[in-house]
Amino acid sequence: MSDSVAADSGSNPGAAPAKGSKKTLIIIVSAVVVLAGGGGAYFYLQKSKVEAKSSAAKSKKQAAESDEEAATDGEAPAKKPGASALTLPDDSKVKHVLELQPYIVNLADAGEARYLRLTVSLGIGGEEASDGKGKPDSLFTTRVRNAMLAVLTTKTSTEVLTAEGKAKLRKDLLRAARAASEEPRVEAIYITEFIVQL
Repeated sequence: MSDSVAADSGSNPGAAPAKGSKKTLIIIVSAVVVLAGGGGAYFYLQKSKVEAKSSAAKSKKQAAESDEEAATDGEAPAKKPGASALTLPDDSKVKHVLELQPYIVNLADAGEARYLRLTVSLGIGGEEASDGKGKPDSLFTTRVRNAMLAVLTTKTSTEVLTAEGKAKLRKDLLRAARAASEEPRVEAIYITEFIVQL
């Protein structure tokens, strides 16, 4: 019996350090996992901050470019900060305003029929090509309406419902009107009615 007690007491001192080393190993592994997770979270958050700053700088640059483009397209940039999409036509060269007949067009939305009712007035500058009664001739009006119709039918409701979309639409319509007829020169586009049926 003394041999078995001695054998048991000899095996106990060896078992205690093995149990303690397992606990130490588990604690060390847990600490490494927690530190790695914390470090990963820190770098992820820092990366998000850098990306947010980068995207803010990019959108600010795009807004400045949009304002510059609007100025070259005959539109004055908005005066209010943060309202870069709200541009007003440059009226300085407008001598006469001609209201066109309303447009009712199918928008290019896939899968659903969406309609746009739009009334546009043209700001005309310079010498008018007129029919003798002070109005631009019907060929001018027909060419401009045709060019604008070609632009309108390519738009989707999501493109034209935002303030930025309306500003871009006005720029596109101005480019189309200018391309359709050089004389009289179309200086501005005024959207006087805008309804989208959803």
